[in-house]
Amino acid sequence: MKRSVKLVGAAALIAASALIVSACSAPAQSESEEPAVESLVIDKSFDLVTADPARMFETTGGIVLHAVYDSLLTFADGNAEEPLPSVASEWSVNDDATEYTFTIRDGITFSDGTPLTAADVVFSLNRVKNVQGNGSFLMSGLSVEAPDDTTVVITSEEPNTAVPAIVTSPTLGIVNSALVKENGGTDAEGAADSDTAEEFLNETSAGSGPYTIESFDTTTETVLVANPEYWGDAPVYDRVVLRNATAEAQLMDVQSGTAHVALDLGSDQIAGLGSDVIVSTSQSPTIFFVFLNADSGVSEITSNPDFREAVKYGLDFDGILELAGEGAERAYGIVPSSYLGALGPDGAVERDVDRATEAAGRVGGDLSVDLEYASDFSSNGLSMQPFAERIASQLAEVGITVNLKPGPIATTLESYRAGTEQMGLWLWNPDYPDSADYLAFGPGEVVGLRAGWAAGADPELEAVMAEVATETDAATRETLYQEFQQLHNEAGVIIPLFQPAASVVSASAIGEVKFDPVFSLDIAAIGR
Repeated sequence: MKRSVKLVGAAALIAASALIVSACSAPAQSESEEPAVESLVIDKSFDLVTADPARMFETTGGIVLHAVYDSLLTFADGNAEEPLPSVASEWSVNDDATEYTFTIRDGITFSDGTPLTAADVVFSLNRVKNVQGNGSFLMSGLSVEAPDDTTVVITSEEPNTAVPAIVTSPTLGIVNSALVKENGGTDAEGAADSDTAEEFLNETSAGSGPYTIESFDTTTETVLVANPEYWGDAPVYDRVVLRNATAEAQLMDVQSGTAHVALDLGSDQIAGLGSDVIVSTSQSPTIFFVFLNADSGVSEITSNPDFREAVKYGLDFDGILELAGEGAERAYGIVPSSYLGALGPDGAVERDVDRATEAAGRVGGDLSVDLEYASDFSSNGLSMQPFAERIASQLAEVGITVNLKPGPIATTLESYRAGTEQMGLWLWNPDYPDSADYLAFGPGEVVGLRAGWAAGADPELEAVMAEVATETDAATRETLYQEFQQLHNEAGVIIPLFQPAASVVSASAIGEVKFDPVFSLDIAAIGR
């Protein structure tokens, strides 16, 4: 027997979906007038790499591609609990959560007018898997087929209750398969080497979303224009300019009126703003963390468990949290506080200088390590430099010399993903709103491997990961996720630090723009 889920809502609901929901729009119009049209300017600190969904796995890229590419399901109004219809009008799942069947909505076309069919969904998801980009793990253990033009079946090798949340990811955005194939794309095995469509997708949209790409630049600005073929309600703003700006520049821009929305202002900066802007603040699921590479080939020091103990008990978590500003909260585990199985303060590690110094002494020798982080990137109004400096200062008190190695995000992101950093200071935004996403921090998984934590490194922890990954009972999953995090904390390879508050500042003429825990920003919903 299948559990059928009818996803109501249609075009108006989808157009309002995801993360930024504006309370008001451009100036009010009479019924006889055309809606006001202006170019909406959004300031964001870029971690932008590509506009190819199969290769995109960064926050800024997710904001852009959520506006350009539709997914099977989506979320709306900042509610990360219930997936809603998008390309799929309804879905059903079998009793053991291994087979999901999606019905494709009628009347959807891509921006060039080509009808969207189930075959496009199959191509898009298989391409993500076989291109083997940073987001390919979303398709791990999953296979997809189309029995007909309006039906898509996703089969999981093991029970997987997270599939509906997973398919909301912009990485799994649906591309025009015929157009992408014509321009070098393939979904076949070996696509990691044979697919050459990225350059084309960085210049031309192949989606069915409310916007198309007018221009794309990873360092300056990316411009989107409304898609005249969009199947849902048209967005309020015909043209959107997303600009790369530091938090300091964003503050000046929003004060001068040269930007309508700013995404990276901190609480101190916001406190000085006037009444001509609207500030919306909520809790962010973003996790800031530091890792110690467990691969002895990268570092003999950080791979030593005694060194990891010295760092874990040498850090003053409250002192680090202080830098994060008003509204931030300590991360007691790697799963965000609003997700199933999140840990509370019970059993939290507290600073113990004597224990840390003793552990450092057991390592012996010159305890000098490099800490890498992005110097030109900020998130939630926070840049990495003050945190890196405080970490170095705290660890110096227990006999550890931390050499700060800031660098442009383009290079530090590459070394982080390659797993070559001794220590790294990074953050993680959820790929989809389910605790299963955080299994990526375990041995042999995406983030674990970046920290040199290979499969087989911690059999007890990995056994819990395997069990929770296939569990369907919510209460049991909650207990297992707590156990996963407790064991994860004990290992000390990846140390969660804090969750920041998330504030979005918007011009009063735009109305309130709220941060959303799923997509960070839903451009098409601004002004609704």
